[in-house]
Amino acid sequence: MNIVTLWRALAGIGILGLVILIVVWNSWLTPVQEYPRSVEILFFAGPLLFFIRGILHARRYTMVVITMVSFAYVLMGVWYILSVDEKIYGYLLLTFSFLMFLGSLMHVWVMDKREKLEHPERFKKKKKR
Repeated sequence: MNIVTLWRALAGIGILGLVILIVVWNSWLTPVQEYPRSVEILFFAGPLLFFIRGILHARRYTMVVITMVSFAYVLMGVWYILSVDEKIYGYLLLTFSFLMFLGSLMHVWVMDKREKLEHPERFKKKKKR
């Protein structure tokens, strides 16, 4: 297995795990909620749906953006860890968002290193006169 494919798969597992976890937890597993379930699912899982195609097709821009988006889900995971009723949900959110972050970050890093090795002329510094 190629190392780039491994990192992309890790990012894919992270984002799909987050979407599935949010839908399953908010629709079946939670006790009574303050907000309607559909609004909570749409608010938390909706933004992730825009990035699934980009991760599956290994688009660099999507991988860069998803590293920043994953921080919101890390914060949400920490928030739920600190609540009494939903600690398991918080730990799972933290785990999947960390997988998404690590996979996308390392995918971009490896692809940049590979591009520098294949095209060194693009990255040469110009001499000052």
